[in-house]
Amino acid sequence: MRLHRRVLTLGIAVLLVSGTSACSPEPIVVIPSVSESAGVVPLVVGTPTVPDGGSALEGSLLANVYAAALNAAGVKAVVSPVDANDPTSLSKLEQGGVDVLPGYSSLLLHAAVPSGPPDTVDATSASGVLSALKKALPASVSMLDAASAQDNDGLAVTAVTAEKYQLKTIEDLAKVCEKLVFGGSSAFRVSAYGVPALGSSYNCVPKGYEELGTSKNELLLALIRDDVQVADIHSSSPEISNNALVVLNDTKAIFPVQSVVPLVYSKKVPADVEGVLNKVSAALDNDGLINLNRLAAGNNYSTLAEAANAWLVQKGLLKANS
Repeated sequence: MRLHRRVLTLGIAVLLVSGTSACSPEPIVVIPSVSESAGVVPLVVGTPTVPDGGSALEGSLLANVYAAALNAAGVKAVVSPVDANDPTSLSKLEQGGVDVLPGYSSLLLHAAVPSGPPDTVDATSASGVLSALKKALPASVSMLDAASAQDNDGLAVTAVTAEKYQLKTIEDLAKVCEKLVFGGSSAFRVSAYGVPALGSSYNCVPKGYEELGTSKNELLLALIRDDVQVADIHSSSPEISNNALVVLNDTKAIFPVQSVVPLVYSKKVPADVEGVLNKVSAALDNDGLINLNRLAAGNNYSTLAEAANAWLVQKGLLKANS
């Protein structure tokens, strides 16, 4: 995907999005022991598949952010696209086909344990999923610090619908569920964590369901036009705040948590390089992930790499024009 360039300087474009960070961390600096030099084989940063119903662009943005941080530290890094034959790229990481892989905790856990994680793992607990993932990883793969950012399912309604039916929680929604049409992906319609879970946990069975995508804002437009009244819109979407949508509180915690967490191929990623990646994760909170998506959705940058660099500047990890 190509993003159109607006004639703005990097600093101005960043300020237009949300201003500079109130508490900027120390910028990333070059690591002398692993700085760029001729003939060095670059580290390959894999692009993760996003959770179903999320923005497909988000995985590429995350890969570009971690790669940009490495390049700023003097470590050559390139981004590898999503592998359709290995969506999470976990097996490629295990074999050294990619060296760094930012991913989503629950998706990675299911890839690491294809038969399914133990029943003792609470899919809605960020720490529980991360702990289970760390234990399930192959010996050649290490898990670095997880970001606080998450990309989770959420049921959103317009402010008008929320006011009409007095909706704040999914329990409130359950009282009027049979009157409303839901929208989301085809997978959410049948997923154990989707519409069936709403029925079993909340006794919420919608009047109807429309299978709609997010790539061209089909789901958002249907919600705004009132073609559907409830939509599965992910927590990292800037469209929630852009359109003053109301996300209903999942009081029974039926949706799995998807924390952003980087994994690395241990044999090729030394501790000082891991430190750079951890610094990015420390800066990546929920608002940061939303702003990253917002940067790429605008018309300020011609490439995802430029949007990634702008985000790093915004968070104080890079200096402007670096």
